[in-house]
Amino acid sequence: MVMVLFIFLHPTLFSFFFVCFLMQESLNLKLNRTGVENPWFVFGVSYSGALSAWFRLKFPHLTCGSLASSAVVLAVYNYTEFDQQIGESAGAECKAALQETTQLVEERLASNKKAVKTLFDAAELEIDGDFLYFLADAAAIAFQYGNPDKLCSPLVQAKKDGEDLVEAYAKYVTEYYVGSFGVSIRTYDQRHLKDTTLNENTGDRLWWFQVCTEVAYFQVAPANDSIRSSQVDTRYHLDLCKKVFGEGTYPEVDKTNIYYGGTNIAGSRIVFTNGSQDPWRHASKKISSPDMPSFVMSCHNCGHGTDMRGCPQSPFNIEGNARNCGSPDAVEKVRHQIIEKMDLWLSECHASGRSSM
Repeated sequence: MVMVLFIFLHPTLFSFFFVCFLMQESLNLKLNRTGVENPWFVFGVSYSGALSAWFRLKFPHLTCGSLASSAVVLAVYNYTEFDQQIGESAGAECKAALQETTQLVEERLASNKKAVKTLFDAAELEIDGDFLYFLADAAAIAFQYGNPDKLCSPLVQAKKDGEDLVEAYAKYVTEYYVGSFGVSIRTYDQRHLKDTTLNENTGDRLWWFQVCTEVAYFQVAPANDSIRSSQVDTRYHLDLCKKVFGEGTYPEVDKTNIYYGGTNIAGSRIVFTNGSQDPWRHASKKISSPDMPSFVMSCHNCGHGTDMRGCPQSPFNIEGNARNCGSPDAVEKVRHQIIEKMDLWLSECHASGRSSM
């Protein structure tokens, strides 16, 4: 029997060590046996994909292998590649429309910020940087989760027809990003992030604490040709960290990368996968190394965790349907490669009589 551990939250690696121990003890008790160690194979997507790889790295004696899907194993201080990938994924027409939209929004913020924020139903975001970060995320999510046409088709058409681009973008943000995708605008409000009350939205603060202390991933505007506003810069992120968590809060990305290895992770039996349109792929391991293959799924809407989630990646499909991917064959090919590695590593574990090697 193979124990499959799906990691979709943000607990510590040591917490999962004890989870493994307790689950193994419980299974042995249920089957009335002692001293049996089942082989574990660890799965994760995105940040949990990094946890999956790191768990295999730190506890190889407990695992047979790991699937690290869209695993952000490299902590990055100023993550300009994020915005650059959005531009590449968008294509020339959509990129130009997005850049013009950003410029128009900045101009309206300067003349009548209340009106433009109200247009996006985001008047509660009093800090301009929070508002501009919200708008940047709204665009990024279309490519990250395999829905580029939801954004680009109406925006490009609006530009061709001479319509108001800000209004066209506001329609996408309010109807899709907030409406269908379901994001909460409060997520971007620093006043909300400062709230230490435990509730269903606590995860927002917890994620930002990871960002502000360990991994950064500051999604700053590149110096040239950016899509997001240049006001979303390093200073904005550092100010957020200071205001939300206090003076002296700073992401120690070098320390994180030294401890886990970044893209030079010294692990084994880890499969890394990434989608070609995913802006997070530049924080993942993209080059194969011995016993750690890296596969890329290339298609129009191959994004974050495509190998496990299919296309689009949101709304989430538990079966990971690949039929709606721009190239279903490219996704299925990578899935078969994953299965081949899993079969090999699990058979080696069984042959050795150990949970790992």
